[in-house]
Amino acid sequence: MDRTLNGLLASRKFWLAVFGVVTAVVAQYANVPDEIWISIEALVITVIGSIAIEDHGAKSAGFSVTKEEFEVVLNQTISDLEE
Repeated sequence: MDRTLNGLLASRKFWLAVFGVVTAVVAQYANVPDEIWISIEALVITVIGSIAIEDHGAKSAGFSVTKEEFEVVLNQTISDLEE
């Protein structure tokens, strides 16, 4: 459960969806013209879809890096730059 929740909170798609909902609610109560907030929502949906396609492509290509692997590579890169 904790891993699932952490994955959700780290998800760009989740936070964009939250942003989209908040934007829609605020725009509705702030009397923003429908064309404007619908355009913003369409843009948010497009970005979420693009990220989903990017994530799928990365997983399909076998590109998957664990946190530990990332830390090793990052530390090695930092060490190389300091030399």
